[in-house]
Amino acid sequence: MKYKAQHQAVLPFKNFFKPQPRKFRKMTTSMRFSRTASAIAVALGLASATAVAQDTSASLRGEILGPQGNGAASTKVVIEHIPSGSTTEVTTDDTGTFIASGLRVGGPYRITLDSDVYQDAQYSEVFLKLGETFRLNAQLEANDVERITVTGQAINYAQLNNGSSSSFGEEQIEALPTYSRDLKEIVRLNPLATQLGDGDQLVVAGNNPRYNSITVDGIAQNDDFGLNSNGYPTQGSPISIDAIEQITVDVVPFNAKDTNFTGAKVNAVTKSGTNELKGSLFYQYTSDSLAGDAEASKYDEDALPPNVDYEEKTFGISLGGPVIKDKLFFYVNYETQNETNAPYRGPIGSDAANIANITTEELNQVLTIARDVYGLTDAQIGGWDIPAEEEDNKLLVKLDWNVSNEHRAAFTYQRTDGNSIRNQYGGDGTLTLSSSWYNNEQILDAYALQVYSNWNSNFSSDVKLSYKDVTAIQDPLAGRTLGMVTVEVGGRNAIEFGPDYSRHANEGENSTLEFQANGEYLLGDHAIGFGYAFSETDIYNLFVQNALGSWEFDSIEDFANREAGAFYYSGSLTGDINDAAANFTQGTQAVYIQDTWQPTWDLELMFGLRYERMHAEDKPVYNEKFAARYGFANTENLNGKDLFLPRVGFKYQITDDIRVRGGFGRYAGGRPNVWVSNSYTNNGLTFSQFDRFLSDVPWSVFFDNVDPTQVPQAVKDGLIADGYVNAIDPDFDLPSDWRGSLGVDFNNFSIPALGDDWFASVEYIYTRRKDDVQWKDLTRVPLLDEEGNVRRTVDGGRIIYVVDDPLDDHTPTSVGDHGNVQRYDLLLTNGDGGKSQIFTTTLGKAWDNGFSLRASYTNQDIEEAVAGSSSTAISNYRFPVAIDRQNVRPGTASYQVEHRVMADLTYKTEFVGGYESTFGLFWERYSGRPWGYVYDSYGDVSFGNQPFGTLGQSSVYLPYIPTGPNDPAVAYENNFSYEQFMDYLQRAGLTGYEGGYVPRNTERGPWTTNLDFKFTQELPGFVEGHKGELYINVRNLVAIFDKDAGQKHVLPYGDNVRELVSAYINDDGQYVYGVPYNSRAFDLVTQAPTRYLPERSTWQAKIGIRYRF
Repeated sequence: MKYKAQHQAVLPFKNFFKPQPRKFRKMTTSMRFSRTASAIAVALGLASATAVAQDTSASLRGEILGPQGNGAASTKVVIEHIPSGSTTEVTTDDTGTFIASGLRVGGPYRITLDSDVYQDAQYSEVFLKLGETFRLNAQLEANDVERITVTGQAINYAQLNNGSSSSFGEEQIEALPTYSRDLKEIVRLNPLATQLGDGDQLVVAGNNPRYNSITVDGIAQNDDFGLNSNGYPTQGSPISIDAIEQITVDVVPFNAKDTNFTGAKVNAVTKSGTNELKGSLFYQYTSDSLAGDAEASKYDEDALPPNVDYEEKTFGISLGGPVIKDKLFFYVNYETQNETNAPYRGPIGSDAANIANITTEELNQVLTIARDVYGLTDAQIGGWDIPAEEEDNKLLVKLDWNVSNEHRAAFTYQRTDGNSIRNQYGGDGTLTLSSSWYNNEQILDAYALQVYSNWNSNFSSDVKLSYKDVTAIQDPLAGRTLGMVTVEVGGRNAIEFGPDYSRHANEGENSTLEFQANGEYLLGDHAIGFGYAFSETDIYNLFVQNALGSWEFDSIEDFANREAGAFYYSGSLTGDINDAAANFTQGTQAVYIQDTWQPTWDLELMFGLRYERMHAEDKPVYNEKFAARYGFANTENLNGKDLFLPRVGFKYQITDDIRVRGGFGRYAGGRPNVWVSNSYTNNGLTFSQFDRFLSDVPWSVFFDNVDPTQVPQAVKDGLIADGYVNAIDPDFDLPSDWRGSLGVDFNNFSIPALGDDWFASVEYIYTRRKDDVQWKDLTRVPLLDEEGNVRRTVDGGRIIYVVDDPLDDHTPTSVGDHGNVQRYDLLLTNGDGGKSQIFTTTLGKAWDNGFSLRASYTNQDIEEAVAGSSSTAISNYRFPVAIDRQNVRPGTASYQVEHRVMADLTYKTEFVGGYESTFGLFWERYSGRPWGYVYDSYGDVSFGNQPFGTLGQSSVYLPYIPTGPNDPAVAYENNFSYEQFMDYLQRAGLTGYEGGYVPRNTERGPWTTNLDFKFTQELPGFVEGHKGELYINVRNLVAIFDKDAGQKHVLPYGDNVRELVSAYINDDGQYVYGVPYNSRAFDLVTQAPTRYLPERSTWQAKIGIRYRF
């Protein structure tokens, strides 16, 4: 071989930006130059790669020319996947172009150009990237020249992680720290991705974690229904990271195939078997003995060091190989994990991780009364010091079948079953006992069949059929033998026991059937893509709060006397709570077409259009009274709602080492189905809330002589078929995002004193949210004066609302007038969604000595109206911070991460010949989540809140700042003054807002620093060809050097607030200010309302062993 190994194509490392030489395009290349051109053409590889949506494979496309620049027609392109022996064969058309799709990701591949007219060429060590089209353009020699062989290199994933788009391969996954073995620990390597708080939530580009799309082998792994804060349909990562071959992350892809996200698209493909039987097994262990000593929160000087005892064991095995050599292959992965954790919250003086403002004496009083007065057992009551256990099991089975050289099929089965004990409620002022905790079990079963076909040199297709079933079981830890009991202790502090009110009747299942058919046809310089997609989800959801009854006692004395101060009950009017379940089907059909056009070798253009239309035959049960109240029916669903989603993108190679890319498009999807399900469940008829004001049942029946083990029969019989309703606005439009990006990539440039061969990327991303979701309370209406004008506060900035039921005989005429109307009817509608601007830059390099470094900085400026952080309509209405709850205006987004700096470093060497040592380091530092100041207006009717119930039990109204001591818009209570208020404002830093309202989320939580480390050492195996591994993962390494810097204080909710001042609106429309109900508020003015994570605040290590065979 005359030219063997002389022309090495970097695939796609140092030269992957290089454009095709223009001489080649003009077909004036000399014989001598064409040899080099062939190598450079392959080097072009991914430079003009075309992103493919949610794919499970890779593609190869190219143009083969003869010595004179004419198309090399009828040239065979033989694509061989070396590990499996899989071979795909296509033939070029009359112009010399070809396309091959459905190829396995990774490699190495050997590509042979077999011509009957010209000299053959062969390219080895070619690696393919998930979801992209590799461009191979070559010019063949005359027959008197020996075959040319060009050798490539493996993909350098560090170089492919630029801004909004990232790719991660098996080598990177294994090298870098993954303490929790979670997909998110890989995705966080993208500059726009952050694991907020305790790592449970993956926030990308400042979006709600529920808005991400996560797929594995084409199967959606995101939480379609929308109950889990982690974004998965399972307890933790639904797939073992050992089973992952490649992962891609895209925030602004311009392919018309992409859909079902307004966060990020996370796409993973699993490993496949090869002709060689290979496998591995591992065991890893951690406990508090492999961690630093937990410290008390640096913000609480009186707290004791918490008890963070825990233990976790994980075992896994993988096996893959041939069933029929070169034809049929299998791969199996199984992983199981068990974990035990210390109690989450305890009374004052305990060593619990978090402390409630409850003394041991107060707790013992409540426990004694529960036993002696109510006859409850210790099992029914529970305790605070019970360890919480978690378990998780994952199974993956995959078959790959090479049907022929033109057709390939793959089948995947996945099952994940996990359970964790949840303590849903409790805060600084509340101690929730274990009888209010619950088992949260979630089971995922998924199947996918995919067929990839290359019909000829111009046309290829792929077809996918998948089915996914998710079951959620939420059972109280102590059973359902009583309702929920809350005993207030010293004001707003409380002790709770009994099944929490949201677990009284709570279970769900959803199953999704998907079909996709995609095709791509080459037409000269154009690749015409088109396809059809069908998705349908069956949803069953039983969710009735307070179905066992919930009682609140205003004091320990009232609890001892069995005299409740509040009572809540909801039940089915048929007597069978299962009749209250929502059971409906909805789905989406879509078609798309796009053109990927390469008019020149250095320019690629993409134009696409996608059309989506929803279908839903099932409607909520018609409520006649709702229609009479508001003039429209509650039966609206999403049937017929549709969107056109245009996309335009480009890539332009300015020079060999500079590329400009960008585009814009419209994106939709990712909103949780539970928001729609609420209108099916809460129709006011299949179940109803007990309203003591509308019922004839004497109050003494449920307030006196309370027995929490049973709801009085008179209450059950007193339910009225006129419960609270959740409905969808008849004019509701599907939310969407308009997004645009512009980026520049630099390659092979020099930095003084730091050397050559650096790469960098800068990118700007703009998003405008259209028709974003909001919720409104239809019973809340503006107060009118005698002339029929809307009344406002004296400053004119806030509409004064009152509660009004159109079907009763009362018309509110004054501030706070509610006519004893307790009901609320919530409408899912559209509002102003806001906008975002993001700037990100990345810098990196890979050295020949085994070092690889990548660093990035990202800045976000994001506005939104409603975070949508809850699954229930009532919470999504209760908690957004606003001047006007009925019309929430955009402000600083709750999930914004204003600043993030991130770096990852790997180093590979051999301290002992033949046995690799790998060091991986991940570091990030990011600013805290936004939070802000609000009125202490908890339940105040002057703001339009209902007099009773849960809707008004939140403080969310933005405060007005007076212009001076004589501002007529503000009055003060006797124990409070303007001077006191201004002193408080100055300490809070809230100056400059005089005569206006404090904006939403003016403050930031504490910065977070993460430093994680992994070391892996290969060891000799028991037989030749086997190897062992010893590895250690260390999380929060910074805590070893600086315990304060290592502490994790997180903002736990969608909207986080601190109460600034007590306020209500008087009859004249003035704000009346006073000392907040929580007398400590003034002392906590500058402290963010965070939750301390003591376990995450220490350094923690996991030690593991692995054996590869």
